[in-house]
Parts: sequence; structure tokens; C-alpha cells
Amino acid sequence: MRRVVAVHPALARLRALTGRLVANLREFGAVQAELHERRMLAEQPWREELLHWCHDGRQWRLHGDRIPATAVRSSSRSGWCPVRHRAG
Repeated sequence: MRRVVAVHPALARLRALTGRLVANLREFGAVQAELHERRMLAEQPWREELLHWCHDGRQWRLHGDRIPATAVRSSSRSGWCPVRHRAG
């Protein structure tokens, strides 16, 4: 049988606030990583020729015509691709 322990309301609010803070920090970090990847791809246009998957908002599509020699990313984790972005 599990014993129920009452938690002080201030402690409960602190835990909730801490949880929201951690979630917001994770979200911030994910957005910053995505922006960094997009900037890196925009600054290296030669990667557009490499074979990669791109998400157009509805489905995933295959872009590029060259197979990369090493594991090089030519789209961001979310599927953002400079070619698709310019095409609209």
C-alpha cells in the first residue's frame, strides 16, 4: 500500500515552475540548433547537390543528385532545405 504525502503548495508551485523552465530551455536549445543548421547549410551552397531528404510541409521529398562521400548533412533535422526554401 502506497502512502500519500501532502506537499506544501509553495513547493508544488516551485516544482511546476521548474518543470516549465526546463521545458522552455529545451525548446530554446532545439530552436537554436535548428537555426544553426539552417545557417550552416545556407553558407555552404555546394551541399545542395548532395542527395538528401527535404520536408515541404506535407511530405518528404528526395533532393540532390550526388551521393556524399562521407556522412554530410544537406538538410536540417526538421527537413529544412535551402533549395526548397528559395523555391517557395
